[in-house]
Amino acid sequence: MAINFPSTVGQPTDGTFTYNISGIVYSWNGESWTAAGSGATATDKTIFSVTNASASGGGSLAYNSNTGVFTFTPPSFSGYLNSSSSINDLGDVFLSSVSNNQLLKYNSTNTRWENWTPNYLTSESDPVFSASVAAGITSTNTSNWNTAYGWGNHAAAGYLTALPQRATVAVTQSISNGGSANISFTTPKTYMLYSIQTSHAAWVTLYMDTTSRTNDASRSETTDPTPGSGVLAEVITSGSATQWITPGTICFNSASGSTTYAKVVNKSGATANVQVTLTYLQLEG
Repeated sequence: MAINFPSTVGQPTDGTFTYNISGIVYSWNGESWTAAGSGATATDKTIFSVTNASASGGGSLAYNSNTGVFTFTPPSFSGYLNSSSSINDLGDVFLSSVSNNQLLKYNSTNTRWENWTPNYLTSESDPVFSASVAAGITSTNTSNWNTAYGWGNHAAAGYLTALPQRATVAVTQSISNGGSANISFTTPKTYMLYSIQTSHAAWVTLYMDTTSRTNDASRSETTDPTPGSGVLAEVITSGSATQWITPGTICFNSASGSTTYAKVVNKSGATANVQVTLTYLQLEG
């Protein structure tokens, strides 16, 4: 900055003529003004000070040249998490009665994350493949599957906690030689049929409903069923045998029920308790 020094006309040049400005003493040596005194500097550090202001924005440092005061404004961290000892300290997280293997699930109604126990976590020692899951694998009861695999609550989330497994269902009926019997299997609404097994020589036909079975009653075993007639699959065996269905056939109940209707003709040569077993993979509960 510019300093308006006083006139030096007629003033001594031995350093006794001085000028004090802002705490700095200058002396005239006949040619120029210099800081006065032994080891003197051009700055008197005692004239400076620092003031701390309240936190604001991104922070700043300002200097007042008239007073020699620096003002430090620290940045504001009000919108940031600067200390936390638990996730529950976060404003949008709510935890209650926390237990092992729980997950955080967002509740849009309360606009917060909450602890949650999925249906499939039925055992802390083995939360995914628990005893209930094992029960569901071998059961044809669809309610067991929903409980074991959590399908009821997790289908919308787009994932399953275990894959369905093959299952079997069997029906035994006493039938005279050459006679027929209408039977029913308790099955999923839709399934992939892998095989039909018979304990005796038999002609077995599966239907999507009872109307289809009634309409097909007069068809001979040497005549193929008409497409769209409601016949799902049929086999003719010469004894105790398993007939694989290749490729696998998709079977279903036309009314979304849990029943597959069938007609069984005994071809064993004598009255017999004919058992028919279906092996399938569930596709719909």
